[in-house]
Parts: sequence; structure tokens; C-alpha cells
Amino acid sequence: MDIPKTLLAYTTHVTTTSGPFESLLPIGLCSLHAVLRSRGYPVTLANLSSRSRQEITSLLQALQPTVVGLSHWTHNRHAVTQLAQLVKTVLPRCLIVLGGGHATHEAEQILQRHPTVDLVAIGEAEATLPELLDAVATGAPLQAVPGLVIRRAGEPYRTPPRQPLPDLDALPFPASFLHEALFLDIPRQAEFISSSRGCPAACRFCASPSFWGRKLRFRSASSVADEMRYLRDQYGLIYLSLRDDTFTADRKRTISLCRELIEQQIKLFWNCQSRVEAIDRETVAWMRRAGCECIQLGVESGSPRLLQLLGKRITPDQIIRAAGLIREAGMQLSVYLIAAIPEETDQDRRQTLDLIRLIQPDDLQVAPLAYYPGTALFNQALHEGRVAADLFASSNSQAVLVQPDGQAQAERLLRRSSRFLYHPTLRSLQELQRHSGYCALHAMQLGDRYCAAEAWEAAEAQYRLICNQEPDHPWGWALLGELYEQIGKKSEAAQCYRTLLQLVPRHAPAQEALMRCTPKKRQGGCP
Repeated sequence: MDIPKTLLAYTTHVTTTSGPFESLLPIGLCSLHAVLRSRGYPVTLANLSSRSRQEITSLLQALQPTVVGLSHWTHNRHAVTQLAQLVKTVLPRCLIVLGGGHATHEAEQILQRHPTVDLVAIGEAEATLPELLDAVATGAPLQAVPGLVIRRAGEPYRTPPRQPLPDLDALPFPASFLHEALFLDIPRQAEFISSSRGCPAACRFCASPSFWGRKLRFRSASSVADEMRYLRDQYGLIYLSLRDDTFTADRKRTISLCRELIEQQIKLFWNCQSRVEAIDRETVAWMRRAGCECIQLGVESGSPRLLQLLGKRITPDQIIRAAGLIREAGMQLSVYLIAAIPEETDQDRRQTLDLIRLIQPDDLQVAPLAYYPGTALFNQALHEGRVAADLFASSNSQAVLVQPDGQAQAERLLRRSSRFLYHPTLRSLQELQRHSGYCALHAMQLGDRYCAAEAWEAAEAQYRLICNQEPDHPWGWALLGELYEQIGKKSEAAQCYRTLLQLVPRHAPAQEALMRCTPKKRQGGCP
């Protein structure tokens, strides 16, 4: 069987306002690459976002893929269909497959509007894609492969649905073969990992439940801990971001993972996303001990009425309680807000500002309410005739905002809310450390605060505390090295970086810092 060559690619129209999540590859695309690569399929992964038409043409001519899989989301939908057209121009016989959130929910419309697209893979595709490639290799009918939308007699046709993967531990780590990928910021890409799929919520603006399903599927604690260790050892990462929709949804699993990280001595700092009703005192205490530096909560609004309209099923009191527990544990609190909700009144806005003033997050992000296919928000607007069925095809905006001035409203709310961000005092951090005892996270926070005040000896004592209490914690040596370098003690800084590299040999920032701090040897010859 002659297995077809495959190119898995991501592209977006990069602009000055594009964020990292628009220029980094989706974790799911990296997972597909790892699955195919681990099974011996000839596959190339590439980020084509900043590549010119000529560069892409040359790449296609060099690789000569039989199948091209493109990651298709709402923000990059036009860039993807333009890329599909280019692929067909260069390789007319190439099979083009779209996958991702937008493709899943707009599959029939895409096939009707874009003849260059041959088929769509629905939802998660780690089982679908290998079967598709085998069918292409053997000439078997594609309609026998579950989880696809294909053309039959010129019309879109759905093959039988595919059941969700029952065992996520069986998948290889998405970053397993990133070193082979093209045009990728590999360390930054590898920072983002996923430990579960599915979301039990019913937020009307979010399509995640309709993509992954409402039933949660979790990877085991040992699998996630192994991946975090792998990313530290393979790519030199000492800070990671877990991008589960609700990381703490299963309290028992969360605590089990924290225990695993502590027992295996995987010394990292990390952040995660969660929901306010999935936060409790014991869980956040375990998370802090295991290195969780920040929890991000989808707050959206301080108005009970708007929370209900958005389908959040939470109350301001729950938000206040969750924020208090995170603050009590000494972790950073980041919140997401939504602006430009059509039903919003001045009173609703005041309630949101009052809530932010009360919980005082360390950081906040504000996004305007937008339509996405697969959401209850879009489906209702379509049903009521407030938007057209071709909304996403006719709009050229990356995000299709519910209100035209949504971005301006979001920026206004961000400015007003930012006044209430938390700025810890030296005394509050000292009290937290006295109350909680030693914790690497708290020592880092207090040391950073001393640095900001140029109290170098006090900062050194805090960073040295981490090194003394946990000599194998890379962050202690990283922070101490940065401090020494900042105050001109390059010899001491170099020694800290050497120790850090003994712990994490592939930590690129320490490698670069060591070169800065090590005197260059003079070349031979007389001056």
C-alpha cells in the first residue's frame, strides 16, 4: 500500500492586532501530526501564516503532497480558503481536507461555496485522518470512513458519525515531533497543552461543547505529568499553560495530578483555565503547591441578568467566592470579560465595574461579543432572521461582531476596568508568606516585589530561599541569575545559569544568558 504524502498546515492573515493564539498552531493540529508521525505516515507540519505565495508554491512543489489538511477556524477562514485555492493551482490532483471548529460547523456550506475543498473532517480527527489516508491509498470509497462530509453526486454528504475517542492517554504528546515542523516557534508552541476534552457548560457564545461534546474526557494524572516532564526535558520549558476549557472540572483528577507533579518533583510553574463553580479551597491549595501560578476565569459580566442571557449559569456571588479563594491561596487571578452585548444597559456596565473593583484581578482581557458557527447565539440569530446564513462568507472581519462598534466598546471597558487591577503591596506579600510558610511561588512574588523597589539584598534572600529549600527547582536559579545579571554580578549570574542548565539542559534563555555573562576568550596574536 502506497501511503500518500500529507501536509498539515495552518495559516492566518497576520496583522498588528493578531494575538499569539492566532499565529500559533491549534493543539489539535499538532496532535494529528503526532498521531500520523508515530504510525509511520509520511507527513509534514507547517505554519504558513507569514509565508509568501511564492514560498508556499515552492514548498508544495518540493513536498508534492497527495493530501493537504488545513486547520480552519473562524478567524482564519478566508486565509484557509485562499490557501486551498493556491494548493489546487499548484497541485490540481491534491486532495484538500479541512478540519477544525469552523469547518466542523459550516461543512456543507464550505463544500457548496468552495470547489477547491474536497472534504471536511468533523470534530476530533485523530482516528478519522489515518483511516482517510488508508482509503486514499487503497482506493476504498471515502463514504465508508466515519466522521467526514464529502461530495456525493455533487452534493454534500455526511458519512456515519464517529464516536469520541475513549482513551486520550493512547494519543502521543502533540509536541512529540514538533522539531520536524516548518516555520514554527517551537518552544512557544510547546508551552500550550491539553489534558481533557469536552465542556459541561452551555455558554451561548461558545462552540466548544458542540465540537468536543458536553461529556468530559480526561487524561490520567500520570499521562499529563509525563507530558509536562517531557516538555521540560525535550524543549527546556519551565512554564506551561494548560488550555482545558475547565481544568478543575474533576476535583479528584485535579488533586491527583497535583500530587503526581509533587511526588515526581516536576518543578514547573503553570497556569490554567477554569470556571468559578469548579473552584474550592483544598483544590487551589494543591494547585499552588504543584506550581500553579495563575488561574483564568470566564467571568464575562457582573450583571446577573447578562450572565443568564449568556448561558453562564453562575452568579456574581460565586465569582466573588472563587476569586477570594484564588487570592487567599496567593495565586494570580486573570479574568475574561465580554463587551458589546446588545441587551446591556448602563446598570449592567456599572455592575461589571463594581464586580471588578471588588475582586481586583491581577489581569483581565475583554473581548466583544461575536458570532461563531455552532453556538446557540448564532443559531438563534439565524432562526430569528437577524443574520444571514452566509454571514461568515460575506464578512471579511476575523471576528464577526454582534455589534459593529464592539471593539471600541471592549477597549472602553478594558480601560475602565484596568483601574481596579490588583497591585500587591510589600506588606501583603510578606503577610502571605508568614501565613502560608515557604512556597516557591510566594518567594518569587516577594522577590519580584523587592526587585521593583530595588531592594536587591532582600530580593536575593527570597530567590536564594527557593534555591536552598528546593535546589532542584529551576526557577530559583533562573530568578537569582537574572537578579545578579541586573546588578552587574556577572560571575555569580553565570554560576546560577550553569546550575539551571544542569537541571534543564535545553533551557534556551539560560543558554543565551550564560553566553552574555561569560567573558569571551581573547584570540591569539598581539594587541
